[in-house]
Amino acid sequence: MTEVKTPTPRAAFELLLAGNQRFVAGAPEHPNQDAARRTETAPSQQPFAVLFDCSDSRLAAEIIFDRGLGDLFVVRTAGHVMGPEVSAASSTALTCWTAHWS
Repeated sequence: MTEVKTPTPRAAFELLLAGNQRFVAGAPEHPNQDAARRTETAPSQQPFAVLFDCSDSRLAAEIIFDRGLGDLFVVRTAGHVMGPEVSAASSTALTCWTAHWS
């Protein structure tokens, strides 16, 4: 069910770009959002991208990039403040889960 386990940074960007284009066009595919994906990601996670996102309830990276469970490691904060907690969460994702910055 997983499209790409560990894409290159360029491929990760292309996945995000394609998903956003689907979202904007109103044609989301909702990848990796089924019971099989829940089972696959239950033991561990390996997101392919780390995103620094706003806490705004009107925006959700998983939706605007048309991604599913375990695809993205999203750090949300009010006001886009990059404090020590946000930095630590992002560093953890990058070192522990082989994610790529996007």
